[in-house]
Amino acid sequence: MSEQEKSYNVNMLKLVREGLTALSDAQAQKRSLQNPVSETHFLGNWIISALKEKRFDIILAGDLNIWLQESRTLGPKADFKQRFEKIERVYTQICELEYKNLTQFILEDILTELDNEGWLIETESNVTDKFKLSSSGENSLVICAEVYDRAFSDTDGVLESPLSVFIRHGDQAFIDKMFSHGYLVFGSTNRSIVKRHNRYILRPFNHAKKLAILPTLAD
Repeated sequence: MSEQEKSYNVNMLKLVREGLTALSDAQAQKRSLQNPVSETHFLGNWIISALKEKRFDIILAGDLNIWLQESRTLGPKADFKQRFEKIERVYTQICELEYKNLTQFILEDILTELDNEGWLIETESNVTDKFKLSSSGENSLVICAEVYDRAFSDTDGVLESPLSVFIRHGDQAFIDKMFSHGYLVFGSTNRSIVKRHNRYILRPFNHAKKLAILPTLAD
């Protein structure tokens, strides 16, 4: 795990807090109106300034550039204030749990919860491009058995390497479930090898060089 991965969460929390503080100060000084259009416009300009001045760690440059493009293409629909507030709620909780790592025992308990909620859970098969899961359309979750065993420590069962999880139908429910236990879920740019399932990543200590998929529980 790189030092950048370890620092991302703290740096992201710092960024959104500074953005929200700048907006609040501007509104108090009547430099920005308290409505969604004005707030998004202000934060869009704040993002431009943050990039030009290199105000934050380089690990956040990708996020800032994405938001910059969204401010140009989406305009008021970018809704940066609501997004920043949501990120702040999520990452405040995660940063308070800085030393909390996922264990195989905890994940098995979570999978049991999903099973009790009617999910189809498959963790005992080795997953290849030819793997197919027979289901009746219910929410389903697949983890390759070989990868599952290798991702966790043999001594204390903690997550040591990124773990791919394949989800069908219940994507947001899984993200919300993991967050309710204190864990983030990350998207993946690699194609899914399980038909009709999306690939997600669980990472040691919730550390990554990218923003997690935000749970609806933070709304």
